[in-house]
Amino acid sequence: MANSNSNRGSTAVANHTTEQNKKEQDTLNFFYKPHTILALIIAGIVTIYFAFTKEQSQVNSVKTGILASCAAFLLFSMLQMRDGLFIRPHPAFWRVVMGVGVLYLCALVFMLFQSADDARIIMKHIDSKLGEPLPERSYADNCDLYTPYDPESNFVNLKHTINDEFIWAHFLGWWGKTLLLRDYRLCWVLSISFEILELTFAHLLPNFHECWWDHIILDILVCNALGILMGLLTIRYLHMKEYNWAGVEQPKSEERKKSWYNPITLLKQFTPQTLDTYNWEILSSWKRYLGVILLVVLISIVELNAFFLKTLLWVPPPNPLNVYRLLLWCLIGTPGLREYYQFATDGKTKKLGTMAWICIANVFIEVLLCVKYGGAMFWQIPTPPEVKYPWIIGTSVFTIGSVFYFAVYKKFIKTQPKVKSC
Repeated sequence: MANSNSNRGSTAVANHTTEQNKKEQDTLNFFYKPHTILALIIAGIVTIYFAFTKEQSQVNSVKTGILASCAAFLLFSMLQMRDGLFIRPHPAFWRVVMGVGVLYLCALVFMLFQSADDARIIMKHIDSKLGEPLPERSYADNCDLYTPYDPESNFVNLKHTINDEFIWAHFLGWWGKTLLLRDYRLCWVLSISFEILELTFAHLLPNFHECWWDHIILDILVCNALGILMGLLTIRYLHMKEYNWAGVEQPKSEERKKSWYNPITLLKQFTPQTLDTYNWEILSSWKRYLGVILLVVLISIVELNAFFLKTLLWVPPPNPLNVYRLLLWCLIGTPGLREYYQFATDGKTKKLGTMAWICIANVFIEVLLCVKYGGAMFWQIPTPPEVKYPWIIGTSVFTIGSVFYFAVYKKFIKTQPKVKSC
């Protein structure tokens, strides 16, 4: 009976969602039509105008040609690529996001076949402020939390750390990651594990050197915790919200034709229609367990790559390219994570989704870039014993514990007779 009721409930939700989609498409009828011929004509006119009326230098013409090629591919993506799981604000938007993910993958592959020096020259063409070696910066030069001897402030080190741009990056980043993962336990695992990774790679990157109060208090207990809290509150708000965007009653035919330009209706398109709950159930099976571990590894690598790439390509932290990369990962990671969740938790799903495949491919190529550009430099730096041996011991204990739980403990629990309560 419980399964039957659950199936009926799922069917009802699916039917309600389908009805809502039909209502939205009726309300915003103009935006849900393909308009492929109109888009082709407009694109042709714009291409002719810029190609035949603008005289530019050789460097500028190459940049304009590359941008035009990217725009043509994104137009093709918007009109011809297949739809994903997301429909808000519009399926075409997520098709463009898919195209952006493919372009980023192609750019990474191209950079992979360049030397580190040539890659930095290319980055300088993108932004003329780049191309200069970054000064080494450490956050652990003076770890005194209370500084009565400093004329500026009694907490001058804390003040300078709070004013750093990475503080806001921690808070906003964990707010967004909580909205994506929708599991506070998984968020806390990632939060603590990244601080461990910072300690692990501190001998390679000087800016991973932080004071104890920066790691524990500011990062984990303040910025990350507040970001996770805000994310959970946002999820609760979206779950409590009623997603009946088209209204209670079906609009009349005369009203439908006029409602597509209603600003309220258009703004509601930028909010989620429904918010699925992610039940990772990591200990329920080997597949889910390994899937979640792989997810933690992939997300941690994406975060680590941000620091290694900006160091190897000489991109200073305040440069907007760092923000653009994070925004790009947020866009492609949102549908990618949803597809990965379905692949990891749904036994009927045998194929990894397109966006999830693109995300994993981008992670892999970013790692190859870091290895190629920094391998010669990083391999010469020996790993400290206080880093190497804890990782060996921790990995061994974790592996043995995992095998014992699934191979011995779970089988033992299944063989025990169930005690019936009176």
